[in-house]
Amino acid sequence: MRFLAVHGGCHGAWAWDFVKPEMVKLGHELVSVELPGHGSRLSETATLDGYREAVVELMEPGDVLVGHSSGSVVAILAANERPDLVSHLCLVAGILPVEGMPLSFERESANPGSGEDPHGGNGAALETYMRMTEDNEAFYFERSGAVSAFYNDCSEDLIDWVFPKLVPEPLAPLAVPISVPNFWAQHDLSRSFIMGSRDTICFPELARLQARRLGVVPLEIDAGHSPWLSRPAEFASLLVAATRTKPVGPLVPTSLHAMPEQAG
Repeated sequence: MRFLAVHGGCHGAWAWDFVKPEMVKLGHELVSVELPGHGSRLSETATLDGYREAVVELMEPGDVLVGHSSGSVVAILAANERPDLVSHLCLVAGILPVEGMPLSFERESANPGSGEDPHGGNGAALETYMRMTEDNEAFYFERSGAVSAFYNDCSEDLIDWVFPKLVPEPLAPLAVPISVPNFWAQHDLSRSFIMGSRDTICFPELARLQARRLGVVPLEIDAGHSPWLSRPAEFASLLVAATRTKPVGPLVPTSLHAMPEQAG
């Protein structure tokens, strides 16, 4: 299988470097997308349309589309535009968009910053770790904040490798209303959700709610927000296994707070 992977905020295509050889060992290929304003495309203007096109232009028939964190929204935008090319969609520690609303709305509503997560994480708001650039047009992370948010289960050597590669994340794409009607209509789409039991950003309670909106039972890995870095071999195996996930419910375009409680 061919996996097309979309990185999250502040990261770049390099985020998948440790997973690629593990996928080859399993007999599969992973191609990583570089979004505008990140990595090798740092000088380009970051826009939501540009993000989507960066994925679409690399898509091939039968791709397994993978989105990590905010890259999940970008993967959904691409799946909305070219559903005919997607054999499976896997979201990793991701937040689904709310139809007609900007991503910033769902981020704020999903991260109340109240403190405790009943499933064992700290449930802290992303804003707890963020710092704003002087022009207030992007946010970034100091090392301690990045470790708390993204790399709380990583060794110092891994953190030394990854932290210098982080870039400020532009706010403008987060303010654009998102409409993906073609995606919400694909109730038979093969799809999955991978969550980290130690994730402090898409913490377990939030991850399970997102999986409910995706209509799947989440697959869990004993990792933080970045299993592609801390546990690449285990993550690669789980990514392949995720393609066998079957939906157990419909796709839900509304906010997680509007969802009815599950019976039982």
